[in-house]
Order: sequence, then structure tokens, then C-alpha cells
Amino acid sequence: MREHLRAGAELVEVLEARHADVIDAEAILKRRKREAAVPLRVWRPWRMPTSFGKGTEVVYTGARIRLADVLPNGVDVRDRFVR
Repeated sequence: MREHLRAGAELVEVLEARHADVIDAEAILKRRKREAAVPLRVWRPWRMPTSFGKGTEVVYTGARIRLADVLPNGVDVRDRFVR
């Protein structure tokens, strides 16, 4: 997380939860991203911070994905990452 922030990423939402719940939430998010995806070839990956690698954990700005929707028992921990 901190590496992404140092590279210029914007902090939107950070939740902490049990590992099993996070795994379930990741599966839901991957499915939603696949359904709403813009192919990576259309993106401009050279404009993304290098900390994101190939961009597989990035969604386009207009994506309406909230972590709290898929991780309802998650605890908001944004304050740990405020600059």
C-alpha cells in the first residue's frame, strides 16, 4: 500500500478483515472487474505507477466498486496510511 502511495496512487478505501473473508471478497471483485473490464491493451499502462506491475489490481476511474460492499465486516484502516 505505501509503495503505491509513494508512486502517486490515490488512497480511496482500505479495509482490514479476516484472511478467509478477504479471499472471498477478492473472488467477487475479480468477477465484477471482469464483467466491467476495459481491456488492458486499451489502457495506458505506461502512465500507471510501476508499483502496480501490469495493472491487474487497477480499475478504471469510473468503476463503481466499493470494498465495503464485498467485505461488510471489514474495518476501515485508512488512517494508517494517511500521508
